[in-house]
Formats: sequence, C-alpha cells, structure tokens
Amino acid sequence: MKDTLAGAARSAPDGAVEGRDPRGPILAVVGIVVAEVVVAFVDPVAGAALHGLLLLGLLLGWVAAGDRALLVLALVPLGRVTSLALTPRDDGAWAHLLTGLPLLIAVLWLLRGSARPVVWARPAWHALAVALAGVPLGLIASALLDLPRAGGMVVPLAALVVFVFAGVLEELLFRGLVQRALTQPLGARGVVLADVLFVAAYLPTRDVGLIVWMAVLGLGAGYYVRRTGGLTAVAVAHGLMAAGALVIWPALG
Repeated sequence: MKDTLAGAARSAPDGAVEGRDPRGPILAVVGIVVAEVVVAFVDPVAGAALHGLLLLGLLLGWVAAGDRALLVLALVPLGRVTSLALTPRDDGAWAHLLTGLPLLIAVLWLLRGSARPVVWARPAWHALAVALAGVPLGLIASALLDLPRAGGMVVPLAALVVFVFAGVLEELLFRGLVQRALTQPLGARGVVLADVLFVAAYLPTRDVGLIVWMAVLGLGAGYYVRRTGGLTAVAVAHGLMAAGALVIWPALG
C-alpha cells in the first residue's frame, strides 16, 4: 500500500490531485487564449462568437463529465461576452459595474460551493504589507502606463466600483477559482496557466506595457496565494492598485 501511494505521489505533478484528467482544462485554456487573440487582433464580433461557443461547450462538458474545473473556466468567456455585449467601447466606471456584476454573482456562487480559502495569510503583518502594496503599485502604474481614466461617477464611488470590479473580482476569479481548478490536476504548473488566462484578458487593450505589468504581478500573486492562502491580501492589493491607477491618482493629478 505504501509503495502504491509513493508511486502515485511521484507520478503526479507537485501538489496535483491524482486521478484528475488535465486534458479538458488545458484544452479550455488554449481555446480561451485563442478567442482573446481573435478579439484583440482579428475581429471582436468573431471573438465574441468564439467565446460564446466556448462557454456553451464548457457548460456541456461540465454537465457530461462533472468536472468542476470546466464550470470554473466557463466564467472567463462569460466575462468577455458580457463586456463585449454591454459596453463594447466604454472604459468608465459604469462599464466595470455593468459587465462585472453578472460575473461577480457567478464567482460568489461558485466560491460558496468550494472549500473555503484562507481569509488572511500568516503572519498578519506580511499579508497587510502585501495588501497595502497596492497603493504604490497604483501610483507607479498611473505614472508609467497610458491607462484610460474610469470616470462617469463621482471619484469616491468610481474608486469603490473599480476597487471591487477591476481588482477584487479579478483575484477572486483568477486566483480564487481558476488557479485552484488548474492546480488540482496540474500542481504548480496550474499557477502559470491561470496567469496565462489572466494576461490573455488584457490582450484586447493592445498595450504591451500593461500586459507585461499584469503578467508579472499576476504570476507573483498566484504563487503568493498558492504558498500562503492569502487570497484576501492580493485581492485588496489589486483593488487598491486599480482604484489608484484608474481613478484616484488621475483625479489628483
């Protein structure tokens, strides 16, 4: 019995759950990235149609196979379809609210049915430092990157909307759900794949600086959450960074 368990541990990737078939999630990741490339560089309508087909296929795959990872990954094309359908040319705070609200409801529903993540990493001062790092990161992003201002509301309300829907929501989705779903069959490699999906969501901006910025920060956040369980810390950091870069620092000047 010990030999069997030891062999299984050696054959599985680091931290992966033995018996989970990774082929379906990997194919889903490839399909979503291709769809984002189409949205960004070919035609948004064709990309939206491809995302719609992926959404349908992932939901049917979840029903047929019972693989929760496919249901989680379906949230990514859902977010893109709602953004293209509701606010195709708007970067304001209202766009974040309208496109993010359906996705937030779906994310919270799935988080409710999953194992509860660690609320705050230990030690507490370490998590607090990570969370507050969002303030200088937002200032740096505002100074170095050409970002659209999220206007359309009074500054405090716009900052709150961006904090929730452009920051916290993305971490709940990509680190709280997608990364967990991918690391179960793939181990640490799932962190990288989750970051690939995260970065692909920024391809339609066509801003190389922003894409590289988010890729580095996303990978760091992913490994931090995997190592410490501190999802709340990175969610707050991302929210503060987004609110600062898109609303607060431009308003100040």
